[in-house]
Parts: sequence; C-alpha cells; structure tokens
Amino acid sequence: MLNPLPLPKARLEALTDGIFAVAMTLLVLDLKLPEHVGSDPRQVFAALGALLRHVDDYVISFAVLCVFWLAHLRLLRRLRDVDATIGSLNLAFLLFTTFVPPLTAFIGDNPELPLAAMLYGANLLLLLTCEALMWRHSARHLFNESVLDAVAVWRVLRRRFLFAAAVIVVGIVAALVEIERNTAVGYASYVYLLLIGANIARRNPLQRRAKPLHDA
Repeated sequence: MLNPLPLPKARLEALTDGIFAVAMTLLVLDLKLPEHVGSDPRQVFAALGALLRHVDDYVISFAVLCVFWLAHLRLLRRLRDVDATIGSLNLAFLLFTTFVPPLTAFIGDNPELPLAAMLYGANLLLLLTCEALMWRHSARHLFNESVLDAVAVWRVLRRRFLFAAAVIVVGIVAALVEIERNTAVGYASYVYLLLIGANIARRNPLQRRAKPLHDA
C-alpha cells in the first residue's frame, strides 16, 4: 500500500492561474468593434454606443473574477499542503470559473431573459460555495503556521461568505424584477460589484495562539 502524499501546490497554482487568465481574456472577445464605420463621427459614436451594454457586463464579470482569484490566492498562501479534497474542490471551482465568459455573453445578448440572469447568478453561487468549502476544509486540516487561530479565521470568513451569497441572491432578484418591469436601463448586475466590498477572504491579523478547527 502507498502512503498518501500531499499534492504539489505549485501545480495547482499554475493550473488555477492559467484558467483564470483564459477566462478573463475570453470575456473581452464579446466586445466586437465594428469592422466598417463611415467617416461621420455620429456613426462612430453610434457604433461604440451599441457596445455599452456589453462593456458593463465585461467589466463586472472581470471584477468578480478578480475577487475570486484574489480570495483563492490568499487561501493558497495559507496552506501547508494540498490534499485530494482541496484538489477536487479546486477543479470544481475552476469548472464554474470557465462558465463565467459564456454566461456573461448569454446575459448580455438576452437582457430580457429571466433564465440568463438566474444562470449567471447560480454559477456565481456555485463558485462561492466551492471557495467556501476550500477555506472550511483548509481551516480544519491544512493551514500553515501563518494562521494564528483557525477557529477565529473561519468564523470571520463564514460571515463574509454568507454576506457574499446574499449579495448574489439580491443581484438575481433585482435582475428578475427589472426584467418583469421591462426596465429600459438595467442596474441589477451592478449589485455584484458589492462582492468586492464583501472582501470574502482578506487578511485577518489574529493574535491568539493557533489551534485546529473542529466544531466551529
């Protein structure tokens, strides 16, 4: 029988960074500038104006991916080792990350479709769930010596994850309300920018002595 060995953390970091880089790049492909525009400045501005409804979707999704990438980066810095559970959760996390670009395009092309808003928000909830489960498992087993109190860390992060989940749910509900009321200008997607304010995995300078998480 073979004794279990920790997975190489550098490989996980490289894969995660690569997937996020590709996902962030794919977002911009939906911003297709017109190939042929007349010399009239009004035509130019009209063509650029047609892109505005895609630009805000691009910026919001890019910002949201930045939040998740930074949270994941901070997690990896706190890990002593990477086990099979973290590896599996990380792969699921990356799966839902790759869904962000096509869902961003879908919601941009179908702003009046409730299903588009629901799918986009549901995917963010799944991303958040994977991130929370990775932090939870790490707090129980894998934090390194930089974490002074795993119990306190998880208690703080649990509140932030719940707040972030509430933000996503509010964004979904707001989008559905706008669709129902046939609002000409939609602002519901801007709710997701509050995820930056949630700061779900920022550094938490705790001074208490380190102890493992069991029942928190």
